[in-house]
Amino acid sequence: MNRKLTLLLDETIINQAKEYAKKQNDTLSGIVEKYFTFITTKNSKVSSINTSREIEKLSGIIHIPAGFDTKEAYRKYRSERVLNE
Repeated sequence: MNRKLTLLLDETIINQAKEYAKKQNDTLSGIVEKYFTFITTKNSKVSSINTSREIEKLSGIIHIPAGFDTKEAYRKYRSERVLNE
């Protein structure tokens, strides 16, 4: 059963969230519901929350050149690692 919830937020944040929802082909209500579900699940997800925050901190640190083949680079790394063990 759906129920109405009123939130008071900064207008800039609301506009940014609406844009994000639009890019995700979702609604703002849908994103808020998913977030609330995420943060209210059992403790088994606590490590995922911490990991997500750590990943967010790293976001944008590395700049990958256009056309860089990440799969090929990973294969090369793995094969060199095996050879050096």
